[in-house]
Amino acid sequence: MTIITPPELPELALDFAPVAIYRGGGAPPGGPSPGAPPVGLAGRVILGGPVAFPMTAKRYPDMSTYITADAPHHHYYEVHLSLSFRDGGQPPPLHTVTLDVELSGTIGAQQPIAWSMAPSRIDDADDRAVKFELQPQIKIAGVEASAGTVTGTVNRAREPFLLALGELSSNPVWELRRTGPPLAGRQRFVLVVRAAKGVDTDVDIEVTATTKTTVLRRFQALPAPLKLQARL
Repeated sequence: MTIITPPELPELALDFAPVAIYRGGGAPPGGPSPGAPPVGLAGRVILGGPVAFPMTAKRYPDMSTYITADAPHHHYYEVHLSLSFRDGGQPPPLHTVTLDVELSGTIGAQQPIAWSMAPSRIDDADDRAVKFELQPQIKIAGVEASAGTVTGTVNRAREPFLLALGELSSNPVWELRRTGPPLAGRQRFVLVVRAAKGVDTDVDIEVTATTKTTVLRRFQALPAPLKLQARL
């Protein structure tokens, strides 16, 4: 296996605007309720990245057999992202934060996909120190550093702190949920993108958040300057 060393990432503090309010489990309206008090989330979520590296046989000698064999058909890229939280006890606390990645290529061509993504699941926010390893077929293994997490028993009945969705699709998503103390610190993400040979790939990133007191409020990061596009 090859250990992935996370690079330094450029960071952007996000601002958010309310897009829906859920009341009593009913269908969400198209926007916030009239007279709803403003909720400030500016600067409480920081997006890092994306930083991407082409995956070549020279750069990844342990993966060279697989990369070379698939080179006539596909290119692979290692993409790094992060979310950092500065809740600072400000009300209302963040309930969930979602990192949504949209991969797209030339219309009519085979579309790029999330070949592998990590972490795939973290049950306890206290055990989220993760090291990333690449396996021979360019699949990422996210291994928690905590010995207790590796050898202990995990209660799968509770909602996880982090869950990855959409692997092998063009829309990989990471969902983070407050399961105890407020969301804090920094969470790293690694994505391997597979793209058709000779096709440019765009990466669009969207971050949404919810807060929860008596009402669950949903927010979307403002499109400027959030909307990022990276040509791989």
